[in-house]
Amino acid sequence: MKNNTIEEYIRAVKAKYEEAKTGEYASFLLNPSPAELKILCLLLFDNGMSKQDQEIVDHFFDLNENANKRKQIEWFHVDKLKPISNFLKGKTETTRVANLDLIAFLVDFNSRPFRKFRTGEEIVKLTADYSINESSRKDKHREPVIENSESVFEDFKKRIISKRIALVVLSLFVFGSVSYGIKNNFFPKRNCMVWAKDHYNAVDYDTVKDTAEVIVLNQYLLDNFKKITVSDATLFFKNGDCNHPLVWYGKSPNKSEYEYFTRPGLHPVTGKTLKPISRYIIKKYILSK
Repeated sequence: MKNNTIEEYIRAVKAKYEEAKTGEYASFLLNPSPAELKILCLLLFDNGMSKQDQEIVDHFFDLNENANKRKQIEWFHVDKLKPISNFLKGKTETTRVANLDLIAFLVDFNSRPFRKFRTGEEIVKLTADYSINESSRKDKHREPVIENSESVFEDFKKRIISKRIALVVLSLFVFGSVSYGIKNNFFPKRNCMVWAKDHYNAVDYDTVKDTAEVIVLNQYLLDNFKKITVSDATLFFKNGDCNHPLVWYGKSPNKSEYEYFTRPGLHPVTGKTLKPISRYIIKKYILSK
């Protein structure tokens, strides 16, 4: 059986990345800087990983089994993620296999790592991408597009869901609903979000673009990222393990005090990377009060 090539792996991972840019971690992947990629790695690390993904992360970050792995990722020089950032932004056309495997992990490409993709353990389907426009018809050597079985299934689901939505909308029109009401009541254009004191709110970009700092809608952050007040009763670590923090902190905009949040990421006002809580910070800045 013919093995899949590295070129096919590159195209397949890129295709999955294009899907992931509109998914749960869109805010980290739309225009990924090395710092944002590092934060996403830490976020996925905190969420728990399979043995296969742990091997990918261990290999890329060259992690020592006898030391705190999360700390090693935190201390990892962010510039070493720049080749991945450049590749995803289209500044380079290829990158080393270890980088591709980490990207596959970040975007949840099913047939990862490359050794699994290469030997065909997961079904990979090649489909010719035929265009109906005249120019593409003349191109007889058009390159095939790679889709894995998961992508094909997701595309099928989207088509079915789209048809159902179309039938619902048509029914609403038949029963006298006006288009303006349908658009606003059933399909609100909440395509971004703004920070509102201690949480994110989903909003329509057109209504707030001149009055607020907006970012791309990220459902994960919308549902889970909050600023909290901490005390000696706060649960700071999962199962009491300081390697699995449940609180992150950063300086307030005026730098007069620390502020605390429920998830890692960037401070919503200052844009600085939040740090995981530590016993030192708890003792010095929380318990002392």
